[in-house]
Amino acid sequence: MIGDISFDVLSWEESYNITLVLFEKMKRDGFIPDVILGIARGGWIPSRLFADFFKQRTTSNIKVEFYGKIGETYEKPLIVQYPGDEIKGKKILVVDDVADTGKSLKVVIDYLASIDGLEFKVVTLHYKPHSIVLPDYYFKETTDWIVFPWEYYEFIDEIIEKMGDTNNQIVIKDKLKDLGVPPGIVDSYYHNYA
Repeated sequence: MIGDISFDVLSWEESYNITLVLFEKMKRDGFIPDVILGIARGGWIPSRLFADFFKQRTTSNIKVEFYGKIGETYEKPLIVQYPGDEIKGKKILVVDDVADTGKSLKVVIDYLASIDGLEFKVVTLHYKPHSIVLPDYYFKETTDWIVFPWEYYEFIDEIIEKMGDTNNQIVIKDKLKDLGVPPGIVDSYYHNYA
């Protein structure tokens, strides 16, 4: 914990297994998408995993900008990159890592709902109870700040900034390791950027 923020730092294996559990749930429910639509950036890697599990080669992405640093959001989410024609008339799986405020998901859902002939479901790895969107599928409800392995370096940058005294590398390195960032990643970060 730093300040009033608790963190849940996930490994690659945990992230992979969460995605696999969600895939198996969707299969049991009979939801088989024609297109996997990842919300950039957090949904990219889970989208690729879902594409593999569903044996679905048709993927697309939509980019929404909303988050600044840990715990900070912009005033309103904005779609800055739209998917192509591959989504028209298809059954789509919309993928993101976390339904936090839900505002980014809402923008995407509203956009997709405006296109005739689409059927879609939303999956996130985690869901926060204050989100304005409840995904069709999610693995876990949490209030923690989730750190995925594909964002370790970005997380380290933000922790260093939050902790302030970047001259005390030993304290910061120990804190990162205590939070669950793999020691090799912490050492690599400091080797490459300190």
